[in-house]
Amino acid sequence: MASSKRSWTLSSLPPEIIEEILYRAPPESLLRSKPTCKQWHALITSRRFIYEHLRRSPQRFIRTDETVVQIMDPVTRRRSDSPLPKELQRPYDVNVMIHCDGLMLCMRGHFQYRKTNLALWNPVLRELRWIKPSKCFTPSDYYGIGYDINKSRYDYKILRFYERRYDHYMRHDDYYDEDEDDDDDEAEVEIYECKTRSWRTLGDAKVDCWDVDITCKGVSVMGNMYWFAQKYWEAEKKHRSYILGFDFSAETFKDVCFAPPSRGDNYLACFDGDRLSLLQQDQETTSPIEVWVSSKLAGDGDVLFSKYFSVSRPDLPALLFHTDMAHPVYCVGKHKRVMAWCEGDVYDGDDKIPPTCVIFYEIDEGGVRRQLETERHYGSGYSGTFLCGYVYVPSLVPLPV
Repeated sequence: MASSKRSWTLSSLPPEIIEEILYRAPPESLLRSKPTCKQWHALITSRRFIYEHLRRSPQRFIRTDETVVQIMDPVTRRRSDSPLPKELQRPYDVNVMIHCDGLMLCMRGHFQYRKTNLALWNPVLRELRWIKPSKCFTPSDYYGIGYDINKSRYDYKILRFYERRYDHYMRHDDYYDEDEDDDDDEAEVEIYECKTRSWRTLGDAKVDCWDVDITCKGVSVMGNMYWFAQKYWEAEKKHRSYILGFDFSAETFKDVCFAPPSRGDNYLACFDGDRLSLLQQDQETTSPIEVWVSSKLAGDGDVLFSKYFSVSRPDLPALLFHTDMAHPVYCVGKHKRVMAWCEGDVYDGDDKIPPTCVIFYEIDEGGVRRQLETERHYGSGYSGTFLCGYVYVPSLVPLPV
């Protein structure tokens, strides 16, 4: 007697089940699935699906070196390597990145020649577009990326604010005229509309650029930008650390809240999708690590920071081993742990010049729980193994046109 076999295919399932399965697939797999059938292609390329898939996607670490982009899952520690787009390779390296919805705003520059370029890049789709300046970009610029929450999320905006005293850096490429008039030192603020590909000046938006901690890169959360900053508060007659925000809906800067007092190094990141985390550590081996978490940024009450946890152990690494090295890429887990991908010199044996290693750490209140060396580099005068890193969520969001 012939046995009966029940055969089925994915396409025979109800549409809502198929959609739920596709939400759980990584974006790279969905790219390969688009040619499967017209229905799948229409679903995967719809904005509704793209942003719901983005909402469910876990964080990744992304970093670049001279020729390679690496993406790591901080939970499984699986890593994928791919060539860095040639446009982002030398002679001008990517030295700053800011993430928003899977799009990376990349600042590429060479401080020696005072040249800076700006690009928007989706590593999954391998799309890259240069942003032309209204006049020029300078090494002293601060940038942000976000969107108006009251309008289409797809209408992304890029913020640029800078000190006019540095304008002359770019007037003659690598020529600097110290005698040039610096009387007009007021910071200027510009907004780039990705939809129209045009810049406009915000005359009412004022900020003192010297307040912003240039070493603590900004972070985009729910469409707005945030930076760690310091300024003198007249009411208290003293300097205090605080979080400076930029609201892309109102197109204004705002003092969000006071922050914990500045330590040697301050690292700001997104926490749980709607809050900020602040990691602090002095720049020395075995220095304690403190992790702070803010209340919800979109809540009705005041935004406040509370200490999430701290760890002080004799075996703690310095997450920023040297000022010439790239800042660590880190995220804070819900169970009071820090996962960081950073670099440092490792003294091993009789090496006159110690190798520079890229190391993944998992740290909780008990100390270092996991340590994984992902790369090791040798060479005289080698100043670092990766140039820039960030927390990143791979997505199918196309570059805005």
